[in-house]
Amino acid sequence: MKYICNFKHILIWLIAVLLCTHIGYGQQYISIYLENGDHFKGRWLGGNPESVQIEVYNQELSIPFDEIVYLTAFDDAGAIPNEAAEKHFLNGQTFLQLEMFEEAKTSFMAAIEEFPKYTDAHYQLARLFEAQGDNDEALRYFGHVVKIDPNAYSMEARFKEAGDTYLAAEEYRKAVNAYSLLFRIYPDRYGAEDAAYTAGFLLADELNEPVEGLKVLQEAVAHFPNSQHRERGLYLIGALQSQLGEAEVAVETLSNFIQNYPQSRWLANAYMARGDSYMQLRRNMEAVADYNSVSPYTSNLKLKSEARKKRNESAWTIYTVSDGIPSNQIQAIAVDGTTLWIGTPKGLAQINLSTGMWQPVRDITDHINTLFDEETPIDVRALAVDGTELWIGTLNHGVIRYNKRTVFPDTFDIRNGLPDNTIYDIKIDNHNDEVWIGTFAGVARYQRSTGEWIKYSKAKDGLPADDIVALAVTPERVWIGTSQNGMAIYNRSLEIWQNFGTLDNLDLKAGSSIVSFEVNPDKVYFTWNYSVNKANGYGEIQINDLSSNVEEVLRFVDLVPYQNIYVAATKTPSSTASPATVWIATNGGVWIKTAEGWQDPVEFPDTRLGSPIVSCITLGVGAAWIGTADGLAKINTSAIYGRN
Repeated sequence: MKYICNFKHILIWLIAVLLCTHIGYGQQYISIYLENGDHFKGRWLGGNPESVQIEVYNQELSIPFDEIVYLTAFDDAGAIPNEAAEKHFLNGQTFLQLEMFEEAKTSFMAAIEEFPKYTDAHYQLARLFEAQGDNDEALRYFGHVVKIDPNAYSMEARFKEAGDTYLAAEEYRKAVNAYSLLFRIYPDRYGAEDAAYTAGFLLADELNEPVEGLKVLQEAVAHFPNSQHRERGLYLIGALQSQLGEAEVAVETLSNFIQNYPQSRWLANAYMARGDSYMQLRRNMEAVADYNSVSPYTSNLKLKSEARKKRNESAWTIYTVSDGIPSNQIQAIAVDGTTLWIGTPKGLAQINLSTGMWQPVRDITDHINTLFDEETPIDVRALAVDGTELWIGTLNHGVIRYNKRTVFPDTFDIRNGLPDNTIYDIKIDNHNDEVWIGTFAGVARYQRSTGEWIKYSKAKDGLPADDIVALAVTPERVWIGTSQNGMAIYNRSLEIWQNFGTLDNLDLKAGSSIVSFEVNPDKVYFTWNYSVNKANGYGEIQINDLSSNVEEVLRFVDLVPYQNIYVAATKTPSSTASPATVWIATNGGVWIKTAEGWQDPVEFPDTRLGSPIVSCITLGVGAAWIGTADGLAKINTSAIYGRN
């Protein structure tokens, strides 16, 4: 709709000239009300200062100006309101002239109810609300106007002013609505470029509406490719794609951004977002590299801290039943070159890592798991492996020995060598060609060369207790840990057992509930649980001189007050250039001791693992494997050692 006029209040000849000139610019249809009450709608044919010519039902009419009360022009016939709507509208116009604004408002609303696409009624309502200071309603009705007929009125300045006002008041959603009307209705007019990008930035950064934000920014970049805002827009497009889980597309977008804007102020953020995308794709090494790239490009301490945390999280990979493990409860792990053996309450799993991929292998494990019951797999509690054999400790069925050369398993229980069928730990001693087994009723020693079993117990041999929950073997000694009565050592040369805590006052320093052992060429490492309300801990003992070095090298890690504390260590002697690295796994995270001392704890990835119950830890090539009640957790060690 383009023109409305009350000819009773202005000079007819002047209005006739203006009307003819205005309608001549492409208007085609008019609606005319006469003094006698007649109403005509028809196609515009022309006019002069004395009359208007229209076509009604294929007949040409010439209507004198002095008979016309109102005349309205339209773009097309479908936009002409019905008679009832026009009467409400004309009443509203009259009320406006009389400054009866509420009555005018009511009339315009009635006109819209009769004819929802009544552009001029929407416009007049918007003007009324604007005059009354109700900018929200004014913007809403102005929006209706441009959506019905974008050419009816030019309102880009109104939308820009409204958007700027809302933005200054931090009413971001309203600002977005105003700016969106501007750049979508008038994309080629002044202010549209800034409006488009600003709306996208607000949706992404302030309103956290990634779906709409991505759409708006993609429109902005496409329509305004030379904008000064394009750089930030491209970064945010990639970040939003990552946030929405469109990982592959996000990697491509952000890679192009990083390549094209190497000096960008958003470069650190782009690395962070691409790292998140790599994590979604389980490309952890690339994620680590990106998180490590954040710090050099920003001075923002919060961003740096977040990058470090995510880098630590990206070092984790979590494997569950969906990856071919019988159960998420991991009770034992053994690294065998490129093979990983995993013990669970629902059986044994074998994983082939030789290709760098995770490949479950079932031909061996299917047979072993059902040795005792075709329906119920074995409950695996301990694993030990070397070049020829895999030893499997179970909850109720003793030990299974699997010969990797003959591919033949055989079993041992209380009937043929073991003190008890409940197995806690197994260690293979290749130096002395022996296998040591910790059970609920003492220690069993298997001599491989002869097949002889030797059993040790508290009653017969003076062990501190019979529940042997942890073992360690060295060429000269065997170390045992009990659940409540500390540890003891077996002196091979003297063939006697000694209570180590009593000899060296260790029982005054460490808890009596031993959890785990680890050995390297120089030291024995161990962990313990205290009783309720006391901290757990970790200790180191020099192998070559037990009595003189125990107190000196013993360390209590106050940072690890968690239950289920397990230790693993690299096998490097301390005399080498790179001394052993010690790993402590607990329910609250992982602590690492390097040549520089204890590092910051590596927290579990909350979104994938939460706060798990830890049951074991084993070091492999480039990885630390941690058994939990929620799955098998792998830490990429290069990501951890290389952290800032």
